Order: sequence, then structure tokens, then C-alpha cells
Amino acid sequence: MKENYTIQDLSDKTGFTRRTIRYYVQEGLIDPPAGRGRGGFYNDSHVSDLLRIKTFQDKGMNLSTIAGHIKERAPVREIHAREVWVKFEIVPGLEISVKRDFEEKRNKKITEIIRVAKSIMGEE
Repeated sequence: MKENYTIQDLSDKTGFTRRTIRYYVQEGLIDPPAGRGRGGFYNDSHVSDLLRIKTFQDKGMNLSTIAGHIKERAPVREIHAREVWVKFEIVPGLEISVKRDFEEKRNKKITEIIRVAKSIMGEE
């Protein structure tokens, strides 16, 4: 049997504030409650959708990325950890972005690439 929850029940059960839940409904991340106004209620599918969003957030995803996954109904197990990039400005308007793990492994070569790029741009 499906349980029905008030927005406060849903908030207590998932840890999201009532305001956040309303926002997620507004943005289409979760379905609107059944019924209208104070008579509106949520059910177990709302709980699972919110817990799914929380799982995505715990993996470091931002809300727009989460929205894409929610709309695709992508399984949580396919989500990858957030990639961290390091940016190096060569001159105003030109920068080089390098994945952090790559930069850590190849620091000397990256430093040389930056030096050469600045030289080419007349900034050395």
C-alpha cells in the first residue's frame, strides 16, 4: 500500500527543506503532489526521487546535471565522480585547462607547455 505524506513528512523523511521540495517540483525534478493546496500529498515515489537526487548531489553533481540525469532516468551507478580541472591563464582571453590528475602526473611537461605558450603569445 502506498503511503501518503505531507510536505513536512516528506521533508522529515528525506532531509530536504519544504522550500527545496517546492523548488524541485517547480523545476520538474520531481512530480507535483497529488491534490491541491493544503490537501496536496506526496507518496513513496516522491521519497525515492528525492533520495535519488541526494545520491547525485553526494557524487558532486550540480543541479543542472542532475536534471539531465533525472530526465533520462539514468541509473545512479552510471554517474561518475566530478572531474577537477586546473586552469592556467596564458594571456587575458586565453587559458589552458588540464585535468587535475593529469597535471599532477605531468607537472614538468605542463609547466613547459605553459612557458612555450606564453613565449608564443609574447608574455614571457
